[in-house]
Formats: sequence, structure tokens, C-alpha cells
Amino acid sequence: MPKYFYRTINDLNDLIKENLARLQSYNFDLIVGLPRRGMIPATLIGLFLNKPVVSFNELNANLASEKIGYRLQEESAKFPKSYSNILLVDDSTDEGTVFEQAFSKLDEATAKKVTTLSVYATEKGGDRVDLHLETLEEPKLYEWNILHKKAALADAAMRFEGIIATNAITGAWIPVTLPSYPVKIIYSGLRERHREQLESFLRQHGVQFEQLKMEVVSSRQLKQIVAEEKVALVYENDMFITRDLVDTIAVYNVSGNFLVNANTNEELDYDD
Repeated sequence: MPKYFYRTINDLNDLIKENLARLQSYNFDLIVGLPRRGMIPATLIGLFLNKPVVSFNELNANLASEKIGYRLQEESAKFPKSYSNILLVDDSTDEGTVFEQAFSKLDEATAKKVTTLSVYATEKGGDRVDLHLETLEEPKLYEWNILHKKAALADAAMRFEGIIATNAITGAWIPVTLPSYPVKIIYSGLRERHREQLESFLRQHGVQFEQLKMEVVSSRQLKQIVAEEKVALVYENDMFITRDLVDTIAVYNVSGNFLVNANTNEELDYDD
């Protein structure tokens, strides 16, 4: 089973703050994010440096906007391509192909003003961009894309309550986070008689899965699932559902893999 390198939004934020002096030294006057994931670090960088932020599509189309999202003295609109030192940002790169595709859409004059930044990059990917903040090899997962990684979900077990759906707000089940690809196992603490209701909910919301396991109410049961089904990733939440964080941590130790704690934004760390 793979052991993933995992980064949260808090990690991303901290890494950017650690590199602010470095980024300031380049005197960028416009920050551009590659949709969608590049918009997260681009916005953070723009806010910290007090620079305007636009999406790549806005840059490419040269769409003007009033003060384009930052606080400066000037009141007039300014066109993105009128800036002279542009930072193009994505969250990660393995091969650099996304940046290559972006450059292929830009006119030559604009492309010459662009510096590329990937917050995270593999060693190979780091050679394909101008700047990167941390070298991070595969396999890796991020808090903001974990439900959209096909290979990870194919080896994952996810709790239904609190992760996929909740009934805590209205009494009826409503979606919380919906995976984009089939999940190996979805498990629930509800009794077997609720299976049809859960399956109907999952179908209605386009959630695909191999197995739906009911009446999983203890860490021992979850450990057994992890061992028997060779689950690589346990996507669990904390006391909101389990009521006992110690049980949750125990699963983390037995599985030998990180456990995403959906309600704290941090990877669990536990000393035996």
C-alpha cells in the first residue's frame, strides 16, 4: 500500500509565508492563477504582497477590472496585459505540461513578461518552471484535491456520515463532499436496514463505489476492513462521528498510512 505525501491548506499557507521575502525580491506587479487549483496559492500570494490577482483566462483575454481585487490608490481600470512583471501560479507540477499549454495560448509579448511558479514540484517538474517552493515527489495528495484523485479513491475507504453527507443540519441527508471517481469502500455506522436509503442517496448524487459496508461502529471493525481489503487511504473524521479520537488515532497507527482528519485540517501525528 502506498504512503502518500500529504499537504493541507495550512501547509500551503505557511509555505507561502516562509517565502514572502523571496517572492518580494522579484517585484511582481500582477499575480495570475491557473484555474482552478492555481487560484488558491495565487490569491494568497496576491493578498500577502498586496498585488492584483486575476485568473489565466482573464489575462489571456485581457479583461480589465476595477483595481482588479486589491487596494491601491489608482481608481481606473487596468488591463492585465499592461503589467510588466507577471507571476503565473499553479499549486503543483510533475511534468510542466500545464504551463506549456498556458504559454501556447499567450501572445509572444505577454509570454515574455511571465515568470512561472509551482508551489510544489517533483524534481523533474522543478526543472520545468522558473520557481518552486518545495520539492514533493509522488505519490502525493492535497487537501484540496483528495476527492478528485482517481488512483487514491480506488484504494480508499470513506465514511458516509460527516464526510460524504450529514443529517445534522436539517435531519435529512445532504451532501458534504462528493468524490469525483469510484471509491473502493464506503462505510457507515447505520444499521443494515438503512442500506437502501444510503444507496439511493449515493446514486442520486453520482457517487460510485465498489462496496458499501454497514454497521461499522468501532475502530476494530475499521482496522479489519483496512487489513482485509488492503485499503491504502482511510478518509475519516474526528469526534463529530466517532466520539472517541483515540479510536480514530488507533486506526491511523494500525493502517500505517496517514488518516485525513476532515475537521481539523491536519494530518494526525501520534507516538506509540
